[in-house]
Amino acid sequence: MGLSACAPDSKYFQRSVNEATRDMVGKRHGSPHKVEPAPDGGEIWTYFERGSGTAGFSGQAHGGMCRSYVLTFDKQGVLRDWQQRSCRG
Repeated sequence: MGLSACAPDSKYFQRSVNEATRDMVGKRHGSPHKVEPAPDGGEIWTYFERGSGTAGFSGQAHGGMCRSYVLTFDKQGVLRDWQQRSCRG
């Protein structure tokens, strides 16, 4: 639940490309929700930030916001790229 307490911000990631390490990002934002191997031997971390929606009569939430932050680290664990995306669900 690292993002609940401290949601990622795009300015931090912009400043941190080619400087921040996995350890630094992990300490600031907690464990990523998803980790995948990168083609170059590094790692791709994904964090999801979800906003609340309103529940309809069916009990399902509608209109919730979801944003993902996809971070690419090289073999040495240095942040080399990041993207902010909209997501569903």
